[in-house]
Order: sequence, then structure tokens, then C-alpha cells
Amino acid sequence: MARVALYAHEEPRPGDFARLDRQVGRLATQMARRPGWWPVVIFADRWPASRPDRPGLARLLADAGCGVFDIVAVDGLARLSPDRATREALLSRLATLGVQVVDLRPSGARRLAAVVADLALADLIGEAAR
Repeated sequence: MARVALYAHEEPRPGDFARLDRQVGRLATQMARRPGWWPVVIFADRWPASRPDRPGLARLLADAGCGVFDIVAVDGLARLSPDRATREALLSRLATLGVQVVDLRPSGARRLAAVVADLALADLIGEAAR
């Protein structure tokens, strides 16, 4: 059984607190589809990505060193850092600690397929209503 930490990050926007919750919900849904994965902790930040002192990310790194989880699931690797060098340093640090980072963001093809399926369903509902 793999112990999984979810990490969510959103840039702060006035009056929009639900985005971070939606991201956590998407991660939880994607994670639930993985047999053998057990959620153990959620880390979240609503801070500018450019700030190196994000508290959720700092707690994630501290707990990774303690063996609390085996996998960190993210909704896109850029959630760790938009800066490629910083992101690669974080990935390397986590790998050194024995933690795998998995991007659960659906691929572009999967998102397109979902949109097409939604449109087809809407068309069928429209036909049935006529």
C-alpha cells in the first residue's frame, strides 16, 4: 500500500477561495482511481508561486524527510514551482528522500475526450427533450 500526500497550490485571487478546494478535489478523485494508494496527508498553499517560503511546501519537505509518505501527487508539476530549475531541485530532493512525485493532471487528450463526451451527452439530452 503506497502512502500518498496530495499537494495543491493556487495563486491568491481576491474572493476566490474555492479554486484550491476544487484542485484538492480533483487530486482526490484521480488518486482514488489508483488501486493500492492510501491518502495520508494534504498540503496546500494559497501563496504566490514565486515565494520560496510557502508553508505547505515547507511542511511537505519536512514530512518527506520523516518517511510519512511514499508518493506526492500534484495537479501538474508546475504546482511545485513555475521555475524549472527550482522545480527540478525539489524533485531531486524528494527523490533523494525516497519520495516519488506523480503528476495526476489528465493529459490534453483525456481532457479533450471528456469535453467531447460532455457535448455528446448534452446533444442526446437535447434530442430526448424534443
